[in-house]
Amino acid sequence: MRTRATERQPSSKGGRVPTWVPLALLFAGLFAGLQALQDDARSRGLARIDATRYRLHADVRWGSAAWDERLERLLLETREIPADDGDAIRAFVRRVEELPFVAAVGTPEAHWPDGLTVPVKLHEPVACIRVGGRDFLPVAPDGTLLDGYARTPHPAYGGYLPTLAPHGLLEEVQGPVEPGDRIEVPALRSALLVAETLWDHLDVDDLRDFGRATIDASRADAPVFDRRVGSTTPRRLPGGVVVDLEFGRRVLFGRPPEPVVEGELPVGYKWQHVRKALEASRGGDPWSLLDARFDAPVLMTKDEVLEFEERWESGADEEG
Repeated sequence: MRTRATERQPSSKGGRVPTWVPLALLFAGLFAGLQALQDDARSRGLARIDATRYRLHADVRWGSAAWDERLERLLLETREIPADDGDAIRAFVRRVEELPFVAAVGTPEAHWPDGLTVPVKLHEPVACIRVGGRDFLPVAPDGTLLDGYARTPHPAYGGYLPTLAPHGLLEEVQGPVEPGDRIEVPALRSALLVAETLWDHLDVDDLRDFGRATIDASRADAPVFDRRVGSTTPRRLPGGVVVDLEFGRRVLFGRPPEPVVEGELPVGYKWQHVRKALEASRGGDPWSLLDARFDAPVLMTKDEVLEFEERWESGADEEG
C-alpha cells in the first residue's frame, strides 16, 4: 500500500500560539505511522517495519516543508526496524526526538501486523532570527532554532514571526549556528520573552497592522518622551526593549516580562496600549512613537518626536 505525508499549511486561525498542555496535546501533534511489509515477514516468522512507507497525520498551527523533508531523510536512513526489537525501536525514537522541531516524544506502540505509531509534540515558533547575514530561521519559546530557512520573516498565525535583534549578535557571541542549536545570548533571550507574549494579546487584525517587526532588548534604558521643561522625571528609565514596526513606527516597551520588577507595568497592559495604537492607525491617526511603559501611554507623531529630540539635545528641558 503506497502512502505519503499529508501536506501541512500554516494556520492563521485565532492569531495566537496555544498554551502547551503536556500529555493532553501529545496525541494532537504529529503521528508517524510506519507501515510494515508483512507478506514475506510472516513466511519467515520475522516482522520488520518498513520505515520508508509511512503516513503523517498532523494537526498543527505552523509547519514547514523543511520539517517534512528532515523527517523523511531520517526514515529513509532507518529503512527497517525489527518489530520485536525494543532496543531498535527506542533508538529510532531517540533519533526522532533529536529532530530540532520536535518538542517531545511519547511512548511508541508497535501494532502487529500494521507497523509502529510514534506520537510526537512539535515546537510552535514564536519568533525568528536572521542568520548568516541574510536568512531567517524560526525560533521556539525555549530558544531552539528550528528548520525552515527563509529570505524574509516567516508568515505565522495571521501575521509574521517577529525578528529578534540586533542582527548578527547571535553569531557574534555563539559563532555559526544551525537548526537544533539554542539561543543563549541574554539580550536575545529577553527579546524572545517579549515575542512569546505578543501572541497572547494581539488578534488577527492587530497582527496584520503590526506587520513585520523586530524586537531589540539589548539596551539598558530608554528616553522618556513625555518630559516637560523643569520636569523632575528622569531623562531615561531602566528597561530599553524597543519594538520596531513597519512604516517607521517604534514602541518603547520597557523591561522584558521576566524577571518581574516591582513598579513595571504588567506586560498585558503594554500590549493593550499597542492594540489601541494600532486601532488609531486604522482610524487614520498616524503615529511614529508609542511609549507603552506607563499607565497613560504616550503617542507621538514623527514631527513631535523630532521636536522633542531637538529640545532635548539643546538642553532646554534640563532641570532648574
